[in-house]
Amino acid sequence: MDLFEIRNWFAHNLCDYLREKEEKDLLKLNAVISSVLSEGSDIPEAVLDEVVAEFPLFEREGASLKFLPDDPITAEYVREKAEKYSEFLKALPDNFEPVEENLEKNVKMARLLFEKGLYFEVHEILEEVWMGEFGKERDFLQALIQIGVAYYHLSNYNRRGFRLLLENALELLSGYSGTVHSVNVDRLKEDIKRAIETEELISF
Repeated sequence: MDLFEIRNWFAHNLCDYLREKEEKDLLKLNAVISSVLSEGSDIPEAVLDEVVAEFPLFEREGASLKFLPDDPITAEYVREKAEKYSEFLKALPDNFEPVEENLEKNVKMARLLFEKGLYFEVHEILEEVWMGEFGKERDFLQALIQIGVAYYHLSNYNRRGFRLLLENALELLSGYSGTVHSVNVDRLKEDIKRAIETEELISF
């Protein structure tokens, strides 16, 4: 299982949970997080078996999972993911409303993900509504997706990709002003211009 597959497993389960609030998606994430971070958990056996089937770096060990990384790089990557996801899930209110296909809710959730440094997940949560949007918000959603991916590239030291994606996002936002789905677009455009030069973290 390579790093991209690991990334996708985490993002897929988290975004499914945020969209529909199915308990099984959360239990799968918690099973992995608790195993990696050596925290106690009470996870149904059927969920543990599903994680093992999907995520071959884990095996059953009684009523829990045992983490068996292939190499130190993979071990560190999974640990970083587990820590970030644990932090995000603890900050997520228990009574949050699933975002489903609601644009406003998706944008607000993307903002929470971005603030916690889950930049690839910004892309994942917004892409589904972007694909179904053919109205005036399409370019706006694509711009937010590209901002998320830009910072994902920057976290991987791809500075050229970072700048190009922010430039594309700025162009996509050129037809918008004021507040769109709780985002101050005028301020965002100024922040993007500055970030292209400074690589500083922005918000939307």
